[in-house]
Amino acid sequence: MVLTAVDVLKARKNLRGVANRTPLILSPALSRVSGAEVYLKWENQQKTGAYKFRGAYNKICSLSPEERRRGVITASSGNHALAVSLASQILGVRATVVVPEKAPKVKIERCRALGANLVLKGANFDESLAHCNEIEARTGAIYVPGTEDYHVMAGQGTIACEMLEDVPGISTIIVPIGGGGLSTGVGLWAKTVNPKIRVLGAQSTAAHAMRESFKAGRVIEIPVIPTLADGLAGQISQMALDHVSKYVDDILLAEEKELKNTIMWVLKNERQVIEGSAAVGPALLLQSGVTFDKGEKVAVVITGGNIDMDLLLTH
Repeated sequence: MVLTAVDVLKARKNLRGVANRTPLILSPALSRVSGAEVYLKWENQQKTGAYKFRGAYNKICSLSPEERRRGVITASSGNHALAVSLASQILGVRATVVVPEKAPKVKIERCRALGANLVLKGANFDESLAHCNEIEARTGAIYVPGTEDYHVMAGQGTIACEMLEDVPGISTIIVPIGGGGLSTGVGLWAKTVNPKIRVLGAQSTAAHAMRESFKAGRVIEIPVIPTLADGLAGQISQMALDHVSKYVDDILLAEEKELKNTIMWVLKNERQVIEGSAAVGPALLLQSGVTFDKGEKVAVVITGGNIDMDLLLTH
């Protein structure tokens, strides 16, 4: 199978009336800072508080009746677990989610509230995934990846459909990158509409496996260290790197130490709560990490808002 724009259109049909069409709003403050015309895509207002619902729902609704009866399973640092939990509840499918032991409490509590079988295992995503694979092999449940699946990627690509309809003429899109599913879906649709659109990935200096691999042209493993951008942490696969290399023009790093300040800046200036993984885009602009033409139309995807406030106060 090859991911195409048709897959994104099919995902859009599946998500119509289910996922929220989130707002794309001009940010006067970031426009002044950057010199560009900056719009923010508020996926923190998506169901479950993050963009992940789009891909998870599109994947699970594509399963056959027999596959649905087997139930689904996933591993996640939090947002994908929430998305799978809600999508499964809506579609009447049994779900098991494996989450790192130190995942944000707000995400853990909400997974439980949605009725998923919650398993806390591992110090980070990679350890949770290993345990998830063991349960999958034992039970026969269908694994729902957070990134490495064409239905998931296509679901995330619907974000770009909405952005380019709402603001024609966007020439740069900035997307946080963890495993690459979001940037692949967004990049595919954007470059289908206009091959000249620049797609920039954003990562943290503490969570940048994709950037190192992107620059090297091969998968590079880097140490997993504590980061406020927990959704961007973890290693990547060759499939993910191949897709990102095809649809993303460059990957830039925001300073980890500035993510907390960026979250507070967004709260003060935009009146929106965002999580660390979502802060890397605005952080790049506040740190003058990207160059734009004067007045250029730029869209920044704000991926989620599920953050423990006590973590923010103490990080």
